[in-house]
Amino acid sequence: LNKNGFMVSKLKKVHISYKHDKNYDKALEAIKNGLKKNNIEYSIDVQDIKYRDNIVEYEKEIGSADRVIMFIIASYLKSIDCMFEMAEIFKKPDVMERVFPIVDMTPISRNRKGLEEIKDYWQEQKVKASAQMQTEVGTSDYIIDEISKINAIIKALDEFWDYIVHVNTGIFE
Repeated sequence: LNKNGFMVSKLKKVHISYKHDKNYDKALEAIKNGLKKNNIEYSIDVQDIKYRDNIVEYEKEIGSADRVIMFIIASYLKSIDCMFEMAEIFKKPDVMERVFPIVDMTPISRNRKGLEEIKDYWQEQKVKASAQMQTEVGTSDYIIDEISKINAIIKALDEFWDYIVHVNTGIFE
């Protein structure tokens, strides 16, 4: 209880993982406003990553968070940054207690066919990055890091997909 006798939220900071898309700005604002209204501290990249901060470290912070809202849209599934956050999130156990998905993946099917589409996409990205490595003069740490992220994404995909397909996220609207 705080000094006024009201219960204080036992939630630690909630992290929001999402893909920037102006079509979903209102929905994202509704999420942030709901958290504010309930005095729940949250972290979102546009306000928490400061000039010269390390974005990869922030993505890893999201992965280790006690509470994460994953705002999953079709473009999220094909974003290396978003999907790396997903891979980091699924490294930590207790996904059912920590992760709160909001899902609108249209036009990607929320079934085996959709999983196959996303797996094929990431395998293709890995092949492209690997081919680029073959043509590079010297070594490219950036491409090596990208391949490492893609490997982490591919490794976590089945668990992630199983979760977003079998957890009732309700109607998006």
